[in-house]
Amino acid sequence: GFLVASAFRVCFRLGLAFKARFSPKQKVIVRRDRSLGGKEVIVGTTRDHHHPRTNSSALDNPLSLSATPPNLANKTHYPRLHVRHELPKWWPQQLPQRNTASVFDSEYYQTKANRLIKAIIDNRLGGKDFSEEDIIQLRQICRASGVRVSIDTTNTRDSLYRAAVELVLNVCCRASINSTNVQIDGEDAREFLAGLAENIGLDNIRASRMVSAGVAARTRFCFLQAWAFEMQSKHTEAVSELSKICLIHGIFPPGKSSPEMEMVARGLEKILKVEQRELLMATVVGYCNCSEEIRTSAAEALGLVC
Repeated sequence: GFLVASAFRVCFRLGLAFKARFSPKQKVIVRRDRSLGGKEVIVGTTRDHHHPRTNSSALDNPLSLSATPPNLANKTHYPRLHVRHELPKWWPQQLPQRNTASVFDSEYYQTKANRLIKAIIDNRLGGKDFSEEDIIQLRQICRASGVRVSIDTTNTRDSLYRAAVELVLNVCCRASINSTNVQIDGEDAREFLAGLAENIGLDNIRASRMVSAGVAARTRFCFLQAWAFEMQSKHTEAVSELSKICLIHGIFPPGKSSPEMEMVARGLEKILKVEQRELLMATVVGYCNCSEEIRTSAAEALGLVC
């Protein structure tokens, strides 16, 4: 009985060894995790090179793209968006020159601007939104003296500028329909945003992209709001919303085939049917007194341009 049991164990071990020799070998992928004090953790496995897979470089991870068939993983319904690296045409080439303050006045304005930006950031850290009055006052001080302010974190600086973009777009939406020169505190809206970007140390290219993103978001919102009014048979209110789009596109023209308007079109195509978007476009053409360029950008935002 003992000999039979021993022989059985030997055969069983030989079987395991034979299976391991000819089955795919897995190697453990180990990485050091700094959050765990440099301890090594297993992040995945790879198979032996004698047993290649469809994507031999991928980890055995359920989140790995290799689990998806190649024809689905690389499939896209839209062409790749091209990121612009130049300023849009509406961006001011040069800001109006201001009288240079004396050394004494410059120090006074710099101190005043620093105190204001500190108060703005403190309020933000306290959970309060950026105040429109504070943004206008900051631009007022910097415009009059030529001083600049420094903001420690990129996120805070960008958030402040996005709030300024929203401020300008709100003022544009409150302006009369045929306005072409909307002003913020006596300054052209485009010069206000370009000047503020310079005052807070924000790169012009990055600033212009934030403005374009803000215009795209407002365009999408106004189109959806207009359709909501149409569903309620409030045609006058719908026309008012569409007029806001024409006004904003007249001041900050997106440009032909802009990636921002393409993104708006992608979103609206998932919400509104073709005939619904065509109705909105017909309203723009029929009731909004706007240029051909603005009509084209509106059509692009609605995904009606081939």
